Order: sequence, then C-alpha cells, then structure tokens
Amino acid sequence: MLKQQKEKKKDNDPSYVILRRLSLKIVNVLAKTSITPNQITVGGFIIFTPLIIYFFIRGSRIDNLIALGFIFISVVIDLCDGTLARVKSMQSNFGQWLDGSLDKMFQLMIFIAIVIGIVLKTHNDLWYIVGIILLFGQSMADYMGFCYEKLGFDFYSGSKDFNSKFTNLKKISFLDSFLKNIIVPSNLFYIFFFTCRYLLLLGVLLNRLDIFLIVFAITINIRWLTMYFLYLRYLYPVESKLYTIKFLRELYFKK
Repeated sequence: MLKQQKEKKKDNDPSYVILRRLSLKIVNVLAKTSITPNQITVGGFIIFTPLIIYFFIRGSRIDNLIALGFIFISVVIDLCDGTLARVKSMQSNFGQWLDGSLDKMFQLMIFIAIVIGIVLKTHNDLWYIVGIILLFGQSMADYMGFCYEKLGFDFYSGSKDFNSKFTNLKKISFLDSFLKNIIVPSNLFYIFFFTCRYLLLLGVLLNRLDIFLIVFAITINIRWLTMYFLYLRYLYPVESKLYTIKFLRELYFKK
C-alpha cells in the first residue's frame, strides 16, 4: 500500500533515502491507528526539542552524542507526517504550514542551544556573535528558499525542469556548477558544506562544535547572498552567459 504512496521526487541527499525508508516502516504501523499527521508533527516537536536543547546546552561529548541521537529519531518521525497525511487523505494547507514552521523553529533552537553550550564550556561571550551571524544567515537562507519555492523549487530535489536543462549540456563551467548547487545542493561536496546536517554530524563526532559553528556561519551566509544575487537577476533580467541565470529566465520569467 505504502509503496504506491511514495513520493516520486528524487532526493538529492542520499541520507534522506534511508531516513524515508525508516519513516515508511513507522507509517505502516501508524496508518492502522487513529493518530493524525498533525499530532505527529506537534508531538515530535514537544517531546524531542526540549531534550535536544538540554543536552546540547550541557555540551559534553556524551551529551552532544545523545542530542544527535534524538535529532536522528526526530527527523525520522518528522518525515512520517507528510506520508501519513497522503495515506489517510488528510493533507491540508494548515498541516503543511505547521510542519514547515515547526521545522524552522526546531533548527533555530538547536543552533541557539549549541551556541549557549559552547559559551558555557569556553566562558567566551564572543561565540554569541558567531551565533548571531549564523542565525541571521540561516533566517535569510530560509527566506530565499521561500522565494525559490514560489518558482517551483523543492527544498530536497530542486526543480525537475531546471535540473533537466543542465543534463543536455556537454560541459558546464565551475561557476555555473557552483550557482546551480547553491540553489539546491545536489553534489555531495555542496550538500556537506551548504547544509548543516553533515557538518553538525562531523562536529559532534569530533567533539568540535565550535568549528562546526564557524564553518556553517560562513557557508550559510555565502549561500543566501548568492541566492539573493541570482533572484535579483531573475527579477531584473540582463544578458548573461551563465546557464544558471539563462535557465531561470527561460523557465520562470514571462516577457
């Protein structure tokens, strides 16, 4: 039954293929209960967010590993609500908004907890500045993601039409590859540096969340600034030799 309910889109991040398979096993059980998708969304947020914040603020190596484990469980459960909504025919605009808004809150609260944990560990208030830079960059990246979503881009898989245009090219420049992956990272290198999950994983495993904080504060601001530039070129088109800008214009700009 659930195999027919799977999303047809392709996830660029290979880790989400595994996570979605795990979530489908849980949905197989939940589909037989009276539990609703919104209950999963709110319940997962209420249960796991305080635990993750608590352990990241404590900040020891063991505490960070425990927090990482709870994040893994939380992400798997979070992926259940959308699938369950399709299985039970309970999709709604409210449910989509609720899931998206709590996801953003969840992410920002984790960043705040990590910053506080590092400050308590190092007794250096300058880390708050790094945290502010990171939070600002993430907020702007979320806003730009919303702008691109209105153009038909999906957070995980990008735009199928946009991506297909690049497959017909025999050669693509480094700059075009960079710009394309900034919009929605599909190359593993860009996925690692321009989304937080792998950097966070490495930071926890190496017990260097301070380095994770600095690197991600830099890359997330590079990402939103680049997306902002490309969006301006989309809104106010001028001649360009870059395929990324040309394809954006061909797909979405109506002359």
